Amino acid sequence: VWMMGYDAGDSSKPLTGEEMMQDVMSDYANRTVTIESHPHVPGPHASVHPCQHGAVMKTIVGNLIRAAEEKAAETEGTEAKPPSVEMYL
Repeated sequence: VWMMGYDAGDSSKPLTGEEMMQDVMSDYANRTVTIESHPHVPGPHASVHPCQHGAVMKTIVGNLIRAAEEKAAETEGTEAKPPSVEMYL
């Protein structure tokens, strides 16, 4: 799994490897998640080690679902919209 982060204030500006690692829990940083060059896309990417892919993706999708539920709870009369397949494939 390859992930790339973008600046919250300027969604066209990719984050540096160091900036992406700030968003990774210290338990996973430089162990399960490392910063590497993608073989086909320029720029640094966060890479999840294959042996941990399933567990990490389960956590990521769970967090996306939880965030959608919290957003729906803040907005009265809105249903929680689960993440689309494109977000986690």
